[in-house]
Formats: sequence, structure tokens, C-alpha cells
Amino acid sequence: MSRVCRRIRTRGRFFWYDVYMDDQVSPQPICLNCRVLLELVDLSGAVEPREFAIVTAKQADFKSGLLDENTPLGQLLLGRHAGESIPYPVGDLKEVRIQAVQAGAGSISSEAAVKRRAAVQKAADQSEITNQMIFATASGSKWGDYDVDVDKLLKDE
Repeated sequence: MSRVCRRIRTRGRFFWYDVYMDDQVSPQPICLNCRVLLELVDLSGAVEPREFAIVTAKQADFKSGLLDENTPLGQLLLGRHAGESIPYPVGDLKEVRIQAVQAGAGSISSEAAVKRRAAVQKAADQSEITNQMIFATASGSKWGDYDVDVDKLLKDE
């Protein structure tokens, strides 16, 4: 392992830190649509292996392994290489170790984004029903009776 010094800019200030790299690493940097195998190291030293594909915000779905390039972790990974260990003091994590990088992992399926949009729409519909029910119970005393047409609210458009 060789030590490489890196400089990052945070809130207008520059910080130097050490990055340890294998001498036999691939020169492929992490970029959009790359698949990345990581080890997340917490404060107790426990290691959690994770695999992500770096994608745009529209495609992102963390549970499905699609990491948004604009998240703090996504921004930290972009431009890095396999073999790097990077300090990442967020929550109970202290370090991220990049194990492997696979460039152009093919087109990322938009199925996860479609599922996410459907879940968001379902939550919005449920919220609208709840708001209508609250209004119906509160309005009866001031404006007269108000009946909620739940079937109309649930109808797919």
C-alpha cells in the first residue's frame, strides 16, 4: 500500500488528508453509471460491504443500490479509484474503502425510478384522503356538513 496525499475543499477551506491505495489498483475512476463495491467502516470498526451504481437523481433508489451522484457519498466517490480508503465521518461511519470499480455497468434500469414515483404518488393520494377527512370532521361545526367521496379520491386518473 502506498500513501497519497489529497486535498479537499469544504466550505471555502482546504483540508489535506491521507489516502492509502493498493499499488496494483485499476486506473478506472468512479464516474456516472459505474458500479462500485465498497466497505463502510463504522466507529466500532465493523465493516459493511455495499455495492452501488452511481446514477442521476432521477434514477436514484438507495434501497435498490442506485446511489444519487449528488448525495454526499456520491460526491465523495466520484473521481476516486479502487483501493482508496477515504475518511467519511458521517453518522456512525468513519471511513469508506473502495474495493472495486466497474465502468459503464450498462444502462441502469429505470424500473427503480418508476417504482419510486409510484410510491410517492400513492403517498400523495393517501395524504389527500387524510386531509379531506380532517377537513370533513372540522368543517361540520362551522360550514355545515361535508362528505368525503373516498371512491372519487382513490379513482386512478
